[in-house]
Amino acid sequence: MQLSRKVDYAMRALVQLSRHDQRQRIADLAVLVAVPRPFLAKVMRELVASGLVTSQPGPQGGYSLAREPHQITFRDLVEAVDGPMEIVPCQAEGDESCALRDCCTQIPVWDRIRADMLAVLEDYSLAQVTTVDLEVAGTRAE
Repeated sequence: MQLSRKVDYAMRALVQLSRHDQRQRIADLAVLVAVPRPFLAKVMRELVASGLVTSQPGPQGGYSLAREPHQITFRDLVEAVDGPMEIVPCQAEGDESCALRDCCTQIPVWDRIRADMLAVLEDYSLAQVTTVDLEVAGTRAE
């Protein structure tokens, strides 16, 4: 399983926002995170819609975190831009497309794998990756 490029871009943007007390304009943010501005704008709209980021229009506007970095989990981030995490299509809520759903022996296994993955994503916050990112940057600079 591979997370989308949008998750990567969203993480880059959130890390940058966590480092600044002031709002960040989309043009500046796009340069800082090395993401094409139009694509980043779409990702940022999804982060705003999910409540992870706030947006202020106008010349003094821009984006900022809606919560403290330690309150934003990797799960929040992934689900904000990719939607609910499912290992197999039939895990989607309300999915009735599989004729074997009621007697499927695989579903409990897939459900356990999904639950374990979500638990790991819940264990990590933006604050942790921001700290690690700063440590790595410091190591590279030496």
